[in-house]
Amino acid sequence: MIKHLILPLLLLFSTLPGQAQDDARSRAILDKLMAKAKAWTSFEADFTSRLENTKDKLDVKQEGNMKVKGKRFRLQLDRNTIINDGKVLYTYNKDNNEVMLSDPAEMDQELDPTKLFTQFETGFKSQFVEEKVDGGVSVQVIKLFPLEPAKKPYHTVVLTIDKAKVEPRVVQIMYKDGNVVTYTLKKFTANSELADGLFVFDKSKYPGVEVNDMR
Repeated sequence: MIKHLILPLLLLFSTLPGQAQDDARSRAILDKLMAKAKAWTSFEADFTSRLENTKDKLDVKQEGNMKVKGKRFRLQLDRNTIINDGKVLYTYNKDNNEVMLSDPAEMDQELDPTKLFTQFETGFKSQFVEEKVDGGVSVQVIKLFPLEPAKKPYHTVVLTIDKAKVEPRVVQIMYKDGNVVTYTLKKFTANSELADGLFVFDKSKYPGVEVNDMR
């Protein structure tokens, strides 16, 4: 389940334009978003997530926070904290007071926030859906479809972009297994001042933590 929850969040910042079958309007919007996103040296986001599956009667809501600075990131999602300090990936679960250490190079590239602005630069076709006002904010809605759907666990991404700020606002991922995940940004700050200590797993702050080194 954690993968279903993390992937849409990353897509929120990484759904960049493909190179085929884009309509002109969606391509122009995505090019503008990509140009701005590539100028970000860091960012922080507070968000809410909702995982739904009508068939399985599943409806899970969570709150989260994500911080990214260069090649490092810190993701807080419910009771899980994931930290990449550039050398080691730490996945900490509060309920079990357990942390798993792994090699960041072995992380699924689609789940790696440090590759947000390159991993999805190609491989999608886009379609403009509508422009509307949502909560007093003018937004533009675009659908994205993977060019090689057999290689993806999802078939459609619906991206909502703040027109004035040119920033992601909402993303909805429709999975082949029936899961639908919606992420809504409550707050987004680009080029934020983030202390280096945020991207370090300090074992002394987790008394009795069980460490599983999977490297």
